[in-house]
Amino acid sequence: MRDQSLADRFGLSLPGGTTVFRQGEPGGSVYVIREGRVRVLKESNGRQRMIATLGPGEFFGEMAVVTGKPRSATVEVVEDAELLKVPASKLEDMLTDAGEVAIRLIRHLAERLQQANRFIDVLLEDDVTARVILAILELLQEARGSAAPDITEADLALQLGVGKSQARVALQRLKRVGVLEVSSGFVLVKDRARLEEFLQFVRNSGKP
Repeated sequence: MRDQSLADRFGLSLPGGTTVFRQGEPGGSVYVIREGRVRVLKESNGRQRMIATLGPGEFFGEMAVVTGKPRSATVEVVEDAELLKVPASKLEDMLTDAGEVAIRLIRHLAERLQQANRFIDVLLEDDVTARVILAILELLQEARGSAAPDITEADLALQLGVGKSQARVALQRLKRVGVLEVSSGFVLVKDRARLEEFLQFVRNSGKP
């Protein structure tokens, strides 16, 4: 009944392709994903990068609520989504009344900080192939042992801020050494251990 009450009060259904909010807009609500997927996009120096893909049980939009500043990123619906849109005032009540909610929020913010640090490490790589490998490994790590996530050429290019042709060349290089396959734009990792070994080879070779 409690979940149903929350859905009645704060439920929001959005079709794929919908923009939930844009970077720079004021933020007064936190969103919880009940069904579907969204992607988080960050724009800097005229370039837009995908920094995360979120699914059921995860939430977003908390930074603007916590800091009182405008939205730090744009969020788009990837698959038809059922969301809870929780106003800032209600979130404050939940944090006050339920210590478990506060602990989850703190953990979530800590995970976001770790993810940001790992993302910086990816972007510091000079070699595009190394950056592609690190991005793929990060997506596999986020899956936490579950089924491998959907990885596409377009998503990798957007995440790394490189052209689709650059991402495609890097993927073809990895395909030639037998660590992955590319089919209909989707990337399938065949051998994670060899992928990690090839990352070290790329770093040590110093060649594009």
